[in-house]
Amino acid sequence: MQDNITKLALDIGNGKIKFILGELSTEGLKLRVLDYLEVPSEGIKRSVVEDSELLSGSIAKALKELEQRNGREFDRVSLGISSDRIVSKTDHGCIDFDEKEVSAQDMYNLVELVKKKILCDDEIVIEQETYNVRVNSSGILKNPIGQVGKSIQGDVHLITIKKSELDSLAEVVNKAGLEIEDLFLNASASAKSTLEYEDRQMGVALIDIGEGATDIAIYKNDKIIYTKSLSIGGMHFVNDISYLLKIPKKEAKEILEKMRKKEYSNGKMKTANAEYNLEEIKEIIDARTGDLINFISKTIEESGFNGYLGKGLAFTGGAVSIDEIFSKVGSRMECAVRKVSPFPLRGLENVNPSMSTSIGILLNKLELEFKKRDEISVENLDNENVQIEETFEENVQIPTNENIFKQEDFEEEFEEEVQSDKTLNKIKKWISNFI
Repeated sequence: MQDNITKLALDIGNGKIKFILGELSTEGLKLRVLDYLEVPSEGIKRSVVEDSELLSGSIAKALKELEQRNGREFDRVSLGISSDRIVSKTDHGCIDFDEKEVSAQDMYNLVELVKKKILCDDEIVIEQETYNVRVNSSGILKNPIGQVGKSIQGDVHLITIKKSELDSLAEVVNKAGLEIEDLFLNASASAKSTLEYEDRQMGVALIDIGEGATDIAIYKNDKIIYTKSLSIGGMHFVNDISYLLKIPKKEAKEILEKMRKKEYSNGKMKTANAEYNLEEIKEIIDARTGDLINFISKTIEESGFNGYLGKGLAFTGGAVSIDEIFSKVGSRMECAVRKVSPFPLRGLENVNPSMSTSIGILLNKLELEFKKRDEISVENLDNENVQIEETFEENVQIPTNENIFKQEDFEEEFEEEVQSDKTLNKIKKWISNFI
């Protein structure tokens, strides 16, 4: 029997470093969080490494604590990435061939064709999607493989970053004693942990407002069709309050924390050092949210899907827990807005929006690993079935009476049975087993 899948995920934020360790059962039906560790990050600002030694030391220190708590060493990790230098681009491709059944290789060739057109030599693909696929002049097909035709065409969406931008972060992680096993986009990771299938299918923009960056991921028909990041987040509200009220950043952080917990009354807020006018603080917050509002509106307009977001805007991230930020941004949007938090997982208490990215990285990695393992299992099973069939054919004579068995009578029942047990269905429903 195969062992359970155990994986470690890392979210290097501008304010916090978050490690999350999770385990998925062999059959893919039970997930639990084994550990979660959150520590302050140093040496990174606006998602850019400013002091590699300082940041590496912060990660190494957190890793050591995690290893001591779990009585084991870790050498590989899945990493999330966010940057305003991440590029989202789409282009159309078409391949002609002699009439035949479309294969997975043809789909691969289509993607590679578009990559050659729009991917620069110094870019790395973080995520990719293919949609609006047609065979010959057919309508849009969900799965073109197996269709007969002379051509295949479709749109390919690539999410990329320059290799040089990634190298500095990879070097920091390596210095801390970890090898990067997989790389995931922070925006899609947050979507993984917070959005239902219906949200992604009907159209939604997920806005993750973190400490130092705001990430947007736009979904339609269960595919990510646009993404963008801006270096504005919770720490910028701290900086604004500190600068305009002429107080230390530590005091400004305390003010925002009290805003989060609604620890104020009669228009006044008291900290350990002073008393502040609540309206003045709100005015400072409002000024910065104007930049966020413009960024969100512009990004949705750029995507070309303005008016197609049936599920509106979903907000997550640490900053949205401050009502004054969320309500200000939400009031200026032209569609429905709501807050979303990560799905609750066994073994993880007090789940909040600030954990969306780290939880999503873990879920993405476990799902990816489970699919890889299942593909190997299916391949082995197919080989075993071939051997069994060959033996069966040698020793058993099949009756030829048509009344004994009709294929068309059996197919519908068989398909229902297989679909109820199929691993793909398990993957689609797997998150509901962890709640």
